[in-house]
Amino acid sequence: MNVSSRSLNKIMQRLLVLLTVLLGSAYYSTVWAVLVDDLYSIELPVPDQTTSERLSAFNQAFSQVLVKVAGSDAALNNPALERPLKNSARYVQQFRYLVRKDPNADEFEGGQLYLKVLFNQNLVEKLLRENDIPVWGKERPSTLLLISFDVNKNVSLVSSDTTGSLVEELDQLSQRHGLPVLFPLLDLEDRVILGVKDVIETNEANIDALAARYAPDAVLSGQLVGRVGKGWRGEWQARFADRIFRWEYRAASREEVMGQMISRLAQTLASEYALESYQAFDQEVLFSVDQILAVTDHTKVLSYLQGLDAVETVRLVLIEEDRVTYRVKLRNTADDLHRLISLGYVLDQLELPQINAATDDQTVIMRYRYLR
Repeated sequence: MNVSSRSLNKIMQRLLVLLTVLLGSAYYSTVWAVLVDDLYSIELPVPDQTTSERLSAFNQAFSQVLVKVAGSDAALNNPALERPLKNSARYVQQFRYLVRKDPNADEFEGGQLYLKVLFNQNLVEKLLRENDIPVWGKERPSTLLLISFDVNKNVSLVSSDTTGSLVEELDQLSQRHGLPVLFPLLDLEDRVILGVKDVIETNEANIDALAARYAPDAVLSGQLVGRVGKGWRGEWQARFADRIFRWEYRAASREEVMGQMISRLAQTLASEYALESYQAFDQEVLFSVDQILAVTDHTKVLSYLQGLDAVETVRLVLIEEDRVTYRVKLRNTADDLHRLISLGYVLDQLELPQINAATDDQTVIMRYRYLR
């Protein structure tokens, strides 16, 4: 049988896609969350160091911090935050001025003055929770963005190599919401798996195959389309945790369409992972961790648990062979704690939570193992 080179290439491409799907079909359960460490700090350009400009910058920076921590612009519309937004100085932990120079500018130019503000995490979280606004912690899901960029029918896939300025804009928008995003390399391996048509037609098999290579927690695919005299349109589909969300936006500028998309994506992810008010919870659980083989393992696990937003306090209870048991006082529910842990790659659940029948208070026991 004679097979043309073109047909052979198509067959090889399909085999490669199938192999990648088989090897990486579980990428939605592979968790590579990203630690976002700058949720409470903002850097803004300012014209001078006067008190009036500083206080104005505090208010602007505070608005941005609330959006990042809550995961949604909607938090700013809460009437209870109107006064705090105008008196943001009481939430400032520290600030400093710095000058940044454009590397392409003349050496005699003075550069731009910036004000870097760090807000008090405890006060910010207390403000949000007291007003029933969820708090999205620093451990956040990563999202792979697979976007076709169509300007007057000139179409390309968005990546650093093909649409550098667009990637930079999307990065800046994502950072404002504390949203970790990834872009495809679009190297030879990527291009064999996924093409522009796959993104436009939402070819889920090929999208899943490419996502397996990057192992994100969520995937957003869609089109950004612009036409002279007709404005811009964005059609989006986000998939994570076995759920699918779709939405469409139209606007006069691409910046507005992208801003709406990133805002909605952040809000959607925050609705899954941000923690609700914990005022109604005062639960303690016994939390055992296997595979603790050294003091450094215990130190790392203890530090990790103490850093989770669902946890108020952690204390050591028992050490036996390679298992360490902690008593953990929760700010939220045990289910919230599990959801946060499953987002990271530090602990793996060994069995479902159980009730300790040996205690009068019916304490919940949670069992995990330490991953190296």
